[in-house]
Amino acid sequence: MTRSNPPPPATTKAVVKGKEWDWTAWDSLDMNMGDITLQEFIAHFETEYNLDVSMISHGVSILFSFFANKKKLAERMKMTMSEVVENVTKKELPSNQLFLVFELIANDLETDEEVELPYVKFRFR
Repeated sequence: MTRSNPPPPATTKAVVKGKEWDWTAWDSLDMNMGDITLQEFIAHFETEYNLDVSMISHGVSILFSFFANKKKLAERMKMTMSEVVENVTKKELPSNQLFLVFELIANDLETDEEVELPYVKFRFR
């Protein structure tokens, strides 16, 4: 029997708040802020990472995008993240589920360059 260790995953370089950050597919941005609103979620990335979020998806569902209907966006901004997911996916979240996973597209507020980010592991309960 032969044993081998898997090679490390490829790294992706991002510049966040002026600092280089190498992350891999094994990394995530962990958020444990409770079930905050979509508006608070987006504001967190502006203040904490200096990023302008242009799209948020959950699985195959787009929860937020800059090109979406303005009336729908205004309604969603006041909803909690779990409410947005349930509203868009038309599925109730199981009572034992603690986390939601989001993918983001964001640009640096200073350079307006797109910043690649790992997925967001969001604890809402």
